[in-house]
Amino acid sequence: MLLLAGVSLPAAARPVTAPRPTRAAIEPRLRSYQPDPAGWRALGPGTDQTLIEIAGDGKTEVLLRARAVATLGYFPTPAARKFLETTITSKGTSSDPGDRLLVSKAAVSLGWLGGLDVPGRLAPLLSHADAEVRLDAVIGLGLTRLPAAAEALKKRLDLETVPRVRTQISRQIQVIEDARAAAAASKK
Repeated sequence: MLLLAGVSLPAAARPVTAPRPTRAAIEPRLRSYQPDPAGWRALGPGTDQTLIEIAGDGKTEVLLRARAVATLGYFPTPAARKFLETTITSKGTSSDPGDRLLVSKAAVSLGWLGGLDVPGRLAPLLSHADAEVRLDAVIGLGLTRLPAAAEALKKRLDLETVPRVRTQISRQIQVIEDARAAAAASKK
């Protein structure tokens, strides 16, 4: 029996911690992927750890790994953040198509998680050889809504040669500036 403040509870009344979801439970959800932050978080504690396990498994198909990386953006845990940062750092200069996909997804997920250090982590991706990586780095920077992100985007704007990336840079700069203006107006 468990004693709580002098009261003993029968085993059936003790708090039960649900086990973390297994790969067997997570992988089918990733295969039929739907963006659903609340649904993913409802799977309970440890879901991020299982996603990290899948995302880091080089023997798993890259699309499933990329979806796991994208889903980590729903989990503001130190482990999820560290995995995303490590993915960007370790694969950020790779020319492998699978690595580039993982870096792209990690850039957006890290942008969703936010944090003052995110612009510094994503800004180097703005000069990546792959336009898709640059595009997702731009989106990730915009998601932070931070002045440092706007500065990095402004520096890249005149250098960017791909029209759709340039367009997205302009959009994200505007989004950040609009968010700053709205925040300033709400303080008045």
